[in-house]
Amino acid sequence: MPGLFIFMEKRKAIVFIDGSNFYHNSKSLVNKPSKIDFKSLSRFICDNFKLELKEIRYYNAVPDISDDETTYYKHMGFLDGLKKQGIIVEERKLKKIKELKIKIEKGIDVMIASEMIRKTLVEKKCEVCILISGDADFIPAMQIIKDAGYEVIVCCPRYGFSNELRQGKFR
Repeated sequence: MPGLFIFMEKRKAIVFIDGSNFYHNSKSLVNKPSKIDFKSLSRFICDNFKLELKEIRYYNAVPDISDDETTYYKHMGFLDGLKKQGIIVEERKLKKIKELKIKIEKGIDVMIASEMIRKTLVEKKCEVCILISGDADFIPAMQIIKDAGYEVIVCCPRYGFSNELRQGKFR
C-alpha cells in the first residue's frame, strides 16, 4: 500500500563503560584516551545498531588524595567533566595493598555487572546493554541478561579484548 509507513520503535540502550579497562586498552590507539568523547562514541554505537540511547554510565576507581594530589585533582576533574556532559559516574576508592606497595581497583566489575542486571531485568530501563570493556569477567552477567531475552553488545579496542568475549556469543 503506497504511503504506508511501518514505524518500529527503537530498542532502548544503556552504555556501561569500564573506565580503567577502556583507558588502558585505548592507549595503544590514541595518545590521550582521556580526551575521548564518550557521548559521541555512545551515539555512534547506538546509531550503528539502530538503538535509542537512554543513558551513559561510567565506572572508575578514584585515587586517594594523600598519595598524589596532582593525580587526584586531574582524575576528579576528568570525572567532573563527564558529569557535566550528563554521563552518570559511579566510583569506588582505589584500594592500597601496603605490603606490596601497589594500588588496585576493587569492586568496579561487580558494580557494573550488578547495574547491568538491575537496569535491564529489575528496573526495565533498557532492552540492550552496551558494555565498553574487554574484560571476560562480565560474561556471567551478560549471559543472565541474554538468557532473559535481552541483548548485550560488547565494544572494545582490539588490544585488550578477551578471547572469551570474541567467541561470538555476544554482538
